[in-house]
Amino acid sequence: MTTTATAHTNIAFIKYWGKKDPVLNLPTTSSLSLTLDKFYTQTTVSPSVRDQLTINGIDQPVDRVRQFLDILRQELGYFPPMQVESNNQVPTSAGLASSASAFAALTAAVVKEAGHDLSLTELSRLARRGSGSATRSFFPDFAVWQAGDDNATSYAYHLDVPRLPLALVVVELADTTKKVSSSDGMQRAMTSPYYANWVQDSKKELPEMEAALAKGDLDQVGALAEKNALGMHELNLTAKDQRFTYFTPQTLQVIHLVQGMRKQGMLAYATIDAGPNVKIITSDDQAPAVMEQVQGTLPKARLTVAHGGPGLHYD
Repeated sequence: MTTTATAHTNIAFIKYWGKKDPVLNLPTTSSLSLTLDKFYTQTTVSPSVRDQLTINGIDQPVDRVRQFLDILRQELGYFPPMQVESNNQVPTSAGLASSASAFAALTAAVVKEAGHDLSLTELSRLARRGSGSATRSFFPDFAVWQAGDDNATSYAYHLDVPRLPLALVVVELADTTKKVSSSDGMQRAMTSPYYANWVQDSKKELPEMEAALAKGDLDQVGALAEKNALGMHELNLTAKDQRFTYFTPQTLQVIHLVQGMRKQGMLAYATIDAGPNVKIITSDDQAPAVMEQVQGTLPKARLTVAHGGPGLHYD
């Protein structure tokens, strides 16, 4: 017997960057994201003689997945070793949230294969133990991951807002593995003298973002997302413990280009996760002009226009 589940990656407009409980993956702040239609992970699981992992047909180290499967066994009860075959349509470790879609799909497939029928809330809570951002990949379009205070209260839910003419121009500058993992980066960022201020700002920006989405104010959505993202990356640069940056010279080029677009009266705002790639928040009608300017400046960049994507589904 096999079970296949597909989950799409998500990009946070209000970021998760830091853990108050590393074991349970409880975040210091709540976060808000958009699930994307263009990037996803399809995972098939089946009983095996031992836990095994392949990604896009290539055998992979299984340690992280085995640790997560053991957590699921503790939570759900024993189930046999699993062969995990993942088809990952997301550049890995390049700041496009590949772990979010991967652990969401893995959680859903294993839970169903093990004979359990759980709600999206329960799946979200379980997936958090593998990857915090995976909590949000179960839901279509916008989702909020509430930080919570313990294992029971930290999970994501769908944010019901009107459908917006919002587009995300994904600028892939690199698909190589980042030198600083997200987990390590968060630990370092929390040593920044500005971390407490960023947490307080984020708590204010989340309800502001929800209000902007409800009103359909794309300029406000973009402005809040860019402010929150640049504030996150400032923490990396000011960490007392091994400061670092995910930015490359090309990342800065795109950010400056986006700022120039706004001076021209265009709707364009940048958001960047844990990697060099930039996502430009714009509108459907202005996305072609945004792409034209980026391609003209960085002809080797790979550009994709993404929109709100679907929630979890089984194949």
